[in-house]
Amino acid sequence: MDLRKWFLVLFLLGLIPGFYQLLHPAGLGLGPGREMVVLARNLVEKGYYGDSFRSLKTGPTATNPPLYPLLLALCFRLFRNPIAATIVILAANIVVNALVPALLPQVSAALWETPVPGIAGGALSILSIQLIPDWDANYTQCGLILFCLITLGLVHGNGHSAARAAMAGAALGVLFLLSQVVLLFAIPWIGFVLIVRQVRLRDLHRFLIPFLLAAILVNLPWLLRNYGIWGKFVTRTNFGMTLYASNNDCAEPSIYDELANGCYVATHPESSVGEATLLKSMGEPAYDRLKTSQAVSWILAHRARFFQLTLARIVQFWLPVPQRPRFSSYMIWATTALSIPGLFLMFRRHVSTSVLMAAVFFLYPLLYYVVVSAVRYRIPILWLSSLAAGYFLARFRLDRQLDG
Repeated sequence: MDLRKWFLVLFLLGLIPGFYQLLHPAGLGLGPGREMVVLARNLVEKGYYGDSFRSLKTGPTATNPPLYPLLLALCFRLFRNPIAATIVILAANIVVNALVPALLPQVSAALWETPVPGIAGGALSILSIQLIPDWDANYTQCGLILFCLITLGLVHGNGHSAARAAMAGAALGVLFLLSQVVLLFAIPWIGFVLIVRQVRLRDLHRFLIPFLLAAILVNLPWLLRNYGIWGKFVTRTNFGMTLYASNNDCAEPSIYDELANGCYVATHPESSVGEATLLKSMGEPAYDRLKTSQAVSWILAHRARFFQLTLARIVQFWLPVPQRPRFSSYMIWATTALSIPGLFLMFRRHVSTSVLMAAVFFLYPLLYYVVVSAVRYRIPILWLSSLAAGYFLARFRLDRQLDG
């Protein structure tokens, strides 16, 4: 099959949901309450990375990784007119979303030597597209796919050379500046690639050392910036505050429920002046440790309620609370449902990618099982579910060709 043809077809079809959602823009926006957007505007208007909360000016921040706010800031800088900047940001989000299904046949061909599962998965991916211009989720999903293709291309033959390893590490470093949770995908993925490409044990250090050094070097400016502010090498400082806002006496499973009942407003610095004042007085790293400790204390004292919240969040991670457009939310449900027999079929046929997918599906959501659920948390690994679902659908056309 001509991969270029399918890339073009799926890309063009992938643009349609984005344009449709532009015509039905409920829930879309780049205004107040969206932390990455606020950071981007502050970079342009005030020249510093901080004051991300509406409740109070809290100074420099590391609550969000810097790459996506920098991309947004670039748009705001280049297109001074707010309407023009918004159009460009939305258009870029539409294009990034369309790239996801367009690239899946290439990933499928690289993994299984046939693009058919990727084509089927791409169709599901198109139906699941959601515009999320105010967060990094769609970019992280596309970035992970590109990371897979890059590393598969680099690690072949003598792909464990230092230069190739450094390139792969730099790619991971860039992704890490987009979202730190990509490590929960990248670690099993790199292990899988090294095993499949049959990199010998004695050559592992020739790959891993430059790989890790390059990833660290890409992040070094961010680490040094944070050390200069707080005297600590931190990459992000929002886990504790999110954990505490998600596990307390008024907590509910999803962010949407907590916004409705006022719990998130009362417990998170975004809207709580009291919490923001405490954060500013302590500094973000110390505040984050305090909130982590308070959340853990509440969890230990309310084990039954924590179990209820966690169980609900496990379900809501894989079957997100429907948000507009509801159709795409329900298609995520369908993709998840189809991915289960697809993964089972891979295991039954002893396909090596079954172990990789199982590891990612186990590791990646662990963080999101203990904090309020939101559909954007599901997006970064949705493409992997689409591939597994596509593998299942492809069995009706392919038989032994998929074995391997």
